[in-house]
Parts: sequence; structure tokens; C-alpha cells
Amino acid sequence: MKRKILKSKAPAPLDPIKIEVIHNALISFIKEMRHSIIRTSFGPSLRERHDFSCALQAPDGELVAIYQDNPPHIVPTVYAVHGVLGRFGDDIHPGDIILINDPYILGGHMNDVTHLYPIFAAGRLILWIVIRLHYTDIGGMAPGSITPDSTDVYQEGIRIPAVKAYQAGEPNDAFLDAFFANVRMPEERKADFMSLVASFWTSEKRLRDILDTHGTDSVIMCGEIVRDRAERRMRDAIAKLPDGDYAYELNLDSDGIKGRWIPLRVTVRVEGDSMTVDFSESAPSVVGPMNGSEATAACAAFVAVKGVLDPTPDVNGGSFRPVRVVTRAGTLFQALPPAPTCGAQDLMHRATSVVLGALAPAVPANALGDHCGPGHHYMPGWDPETGRPFIMYDSPIGGTGAVQEHDGDDVLAGFERGDHGRIMPMEVHETEFPFLAEFNELRGDSGGAGKQRGGLGVRRGWRMVRGSGTVTDMAEPSFTPYHGLLGAHGGAANTTLVVRDDAVLAPAAEAGKVVRFPIQEGDLVQILKWGGGGYGDPLDRDPRAVLDDVAQEYVSPYAARELYGVVISDGAVDEEATGRSREQLRAQRVYLTVAAVDQDTISDDTRLWHLAPEVAGRLTVEEGDAIECVAPGTAPLRGRARICPGQPAEHLPTGPFALQVFRIRPGDRVWVRKLNNPMQSELGDAWPPSGPTRGGDS
Repeated sequence: MKRKILKSKAPAPLDPIKIEVIHNALISFIKEMRHSIIRTSFGPSLRERHDFSCALQAPDGELVAIYQDNPPHIVPTVYAVHGVLGRFGDDIHPGDIILINDPYILGGHMNDVTHLYPIFAAGRLILWIVIRLHYTDIGGMAPGSITPDSTDVYQEGIRIPAVKAYQAGEPNDAFLDAFFANVRMPEERKADFMSLVASFWTSEKRLRDILDTHGTDSVIMCGEIVRDRAERRMRDAIAKLPDGDYAYELNLDSDGIKGRWIPLRVTVRVEGDSMTVDFSESAPSVVGPMNGSEATAACAAFVAVKGVLDPTPDVNGGSFRPVRVVTRAGTLFQALPPAPTCGAQDLMHRATSVVLGALAPAVPANALGDHCGPGHHYMPGWDPETGRPFIMYDSPIGGTGAVQEHDGDDVLAGFERGDHGRIMPMEVHETEFPFLAEFNELRGDSGGAGKQRGGLGVRRGWRMVRGSGTVTDMAEPSFTPYHGLLGAHGGAANTTLVVRDDAVLAPAAEAGKVVRFPIQEGDLVQILKWGGGGYGDPLDRDPRAVLDDVAQEYVSPYAARELYGVVISDGAVDEEATGRSREQLRAQRVYLTVAAVDQDTISDDTRLWHLAPEVAGRLTVEEGDAIECVAPGTAPLRGRARICPGQPAEHLPTGPFALQVFRIRPGDRVWVRKLNNPMQSELGDAWPPSGPTRGGDS
């Protein structure tokens, strides 16, 4: 059958009410498809965490509609459609189910497999139904497949370019047999796949009801109208920004193999009603799995721009038409085979943060402190009671970043996560795996200090009650806190601790990632998740809000005094002592004058800030320690201290990129401070780690 892409025959114009009726019918259709998977899937990751997404896409792949799905899942599927069309051309038929998870196309980890189901009308391809779901295991060298120490893509599981799992409604048994023979716990994987197949078949019936009710041409025209409408909204929003370049830089803590800073750099150019987001100056691809593709960068840019400039209306491909994304071959955002990529989702989240940081000066009212990412926590092992292996997958969330008007949210998925359940009920895990839930609580002092406080992360404790296994934790960042905005501090970093015979072990101390750390009966595994970055100067926070935070145990009395300058006595704010404390803390701050130099100082991909010895003394930093520089109206720019005898004490040599980030002129001043890690008290004897907050070569 020759595949034809349907073009609307220009039926009678649709009135606004008809457009909304059809559009909401499509949204309801997707909602029903989601519930079908939730109610019939087998694995807890799908039925409880909803670790999948559904969408309708145009024949060329442009996103037509989603419901409350996970944008990092769905936005890259436009690249999946391109890959399928490039592979099969016209050889696409009703009843086909096509799988693809190639990370160099989709820009994520291979566990996230995209499934495409074509819809035809009168012999013409009119829509794709798309489901992208996370298989708990996709093969590879370790249970769960997400392996922080992988050094090539072949260690990470089965790479599927574009394969028909069903051909014209009939199963491709040769492929399916090979697929399920190469994943762990194949019965569970097969059950989840058949849930998806049933959802496709049911969804096609519902979609054809919509087509029959409203007419195929009208449905297609409605999809075009809502996308055009979204494009106009986004262009209007971009046009309100001042033209020019906006830049930012942040760092990964580790590539999984070694704890070291790996810079992500972006320049956002606004020209009229369009925007270019350029990641090409980011670091080269790395040995470990923190690599991605053009789709990784595009998804990060689209999600950030949509969230900041046009957050309320529905998500579809029209919003992304005014945004062009640039990457460069050989960098993190265009890694070449066989570079490992199972950390690409974490890279995508950090890339979203770097775009948000660049746009913060342009839209301060909508800007937010940096906030929690995905994270992947695997505890596989052998259960002697059942005589079977198990793979427990947990991915609890942290806190969101604070915004101009209110604190960040505690233990809540960020705006970019959709309806992706990030807190798995611990009771579900207890019934299926040999672990006992000991605690699940807010993590005090994890939210970044600011006029508005960052949201708190979560602290979860799992006691292994029988058998043995391992712990793997892939998360970014694992040493340095998320950044705050406009003088606020960042929230606590992610970490995993193991308590064994009263000893606290920190298995992530070397590389920031936990790699198959052995656990045994009686061990207590503690998962400590990120806190969101704050917004605004913490010395401007209402002392009564700090008092309430202390009463709720969100903030410790020590942090209230040292970060907020609030003195509490007998359960009340000591106003006079608080005034003196805040004056003293302000007086202790170090401000340096920006002195323009020809180029930024970068060594081994890491930014260096040149400091006079007396300034380093005031900051209590040594050579190689992490510091951050805070300019008015921006996110902080981090780097390492290089102590330079003979340098004028009041000067901060600043290169062109840093000046672009700061958006200030030579002669202006910036606040320079040591980057402290809020985890020190939690790690106890396991502190300090040897990662990127330390000096030297780490």
C-alpha cells in the first residue's frame, strides 16, 4: 500500500466551539488510553508510578495532543517518527506496531521504548498513536540496565533502531522472541508489552468514534488550528523579550566513572518572535553514560521555553516552531556511537536547568530556583523466600525551586514532569520485594535558603529483611547543591547512604553515582533526595516565616541563624538580635569588582576564578575549592578558586562568556562566596567525599 500523508481538503471553517469540542475529545481519548495502561499493566513502575506517556502525533511527527504526560518522554518522539519514516518509507500499514529506543535518535536511556501505531483513513496515514514507556529492564550488563559505570552503549541493553513488533496486526514473533530473551524477568516485560498492545487496539476504536462523529477532515483541521494557535502564543511571548543573547553555564558532578565537573553551556539568542538555543559550546562527550543526542538538547530547550514563556495552555508541537536548537557533533548533546547514554535523561534535566538559568534575567517574574531531576534508584537481588530474582526500582522526587511569590514545593515533581508519579507508595514495594519501609519523611534543611525557600526533598529508608542484593543510584547532582536565584542558596544534593551495624557508609563518595553496592540482610538503605534552590536574598526572608520553618523542622535553628540571620529565643524571634545578626552577616559578605579580560579561564573544562590570597582567606577557600559568583538579577556562576599572588584584592577577572551571563559591565560588583555542601551533617564520618566540592584534581 502506498502511504499518503493526508492534507486537509479545506472543509467549512470550524467555529471556536467545534474546535474546542474536537480538541477536548482528543485529550479525553488520550486520558482513556493512559487509564487502560494503568489498569492492565503488570509492573509497579507502570501501574503505580505511571512511568509512561501517550500522545497523538501528525504524520510528520509533530505533536498534536497529550494529556498529563511526561514531556521528556513525549517531546523527543518527533525524532522517533522521523526515524521510522526514514527506515520504512511507504512500507507502513494499518495494524503495525513499531518499536524504537535508539538513544542517538531519541536522546534518552534505552529503557524508554517508543511504540508507534499508525492510523489510516481512506488509505491515507492521518495520525500516529504513540506510547513511550519505561521497561524496568532492557538487558545489558546489570539488572535495571541503567548502569552509571557503563563505557559503551552495548553494556546498556538492547538498542532498537526501528522494528515492527506487529505487522499489519500480526505479531512479529522472531523479533519479540529475541527481545524478551534478552531482558530480565521477561514474563513481567511481556505482560507490560501486551497491556500496551491492548491499549492500542482499544484506542483505535475510540479514535475512530471521534473521526466518525466529527469527520476526518475536521479532526485534522482542528489539530492544525490548535498547533497554529500555540505557535502564535509562543511567538507573541518571545517578541516581548528584549532582543539579544542570554547565556548560562552549570556543571555535571560526574560522568559516572570519575567525580569531576563537566560544563553545560548555552546561549539563547532572541530575535524578534523567534529564538535560537545553542548548546554547541558544552563539553565534549564523556567516557561514562552522561551523554545524549540532539533530541536531548531539543527536549530540554522546548520544555524550559514552554514552561517559562507559555506555561498554562496545552502542550503541542506548535509551541516549538519558533525555537531552533543547535548542537555540535562530538559534544554531550551529539554523542557518537558507541558512547554510553543511559544517563541521558539526567543530562536532559540539567540541560533544562541551564536554559532556565539563561532566561532568568529576561523573565524574572516566571524564573525559578533550580529543582530536582529524575534520578534512578535500583535495588535488585535474590529473594530466598520466593526463590526468584527481583528488581526494585524507586525514583522518589525532591523539592521544586522557589519562585518570586512563594516557596518551592516539598517533594513534588517539577513542572516538566507531567503526571509522572514520583513517590511510589512504600506499601507496594513492601508487598513485592524483601524490604521493610522504616521511614518516609521530609528532609530538613534540604531546601535552598532564600527570601523564598526552596522545596524540601524526601528521606526514605529501606531495611533489607532477607536475601542479598545491590544498590545503584544514578542521579545528578550528587555533590554540589542545585543553584538558587538572585542571591539565594541551592538545595541539598542527592545521595544514598547504607547503615550497617551502626556504621554509615557513603557508596557514592568517589564518583557521585552508586554502582552496584552490595547490600545484605539487616542493612538500612537511606535515599536522600535533592532540595530545590531558593529565590532572593535569604536575609530578606520574613523572620516569622523562618520561625515557622524551624517549628515545623523544615529548617534547623543553626540554619536559621547562619543562613537567614534569624535568632530564636524561647520559641519566638528575638527582633533586636536578628537585626544585629543580619547586619553582621551582610558585613561579612565579599564583593569584588568585575575586571574584563580577553577570555574566560577554563582548565580541563572547568571555570577558574582568580582570587587574591587575602580574598581567599576571607572566603576560607583553598586552591581548587568550589565558589560561586552572584550578580544582581541572575543565577550564580560557579567555578574553582585559583589563588593568584599579586592580583589586586578587589578585582575579579571576568571573561566574555561570564560577562554575558552576569549581564553587567566592568566596574560593577558581584558577590563571591564559598560553595558549601548542606550534606555534611548527614554524612557524618563519611564526610568529606572526594568529589567536585573538594580541591585539587577532583
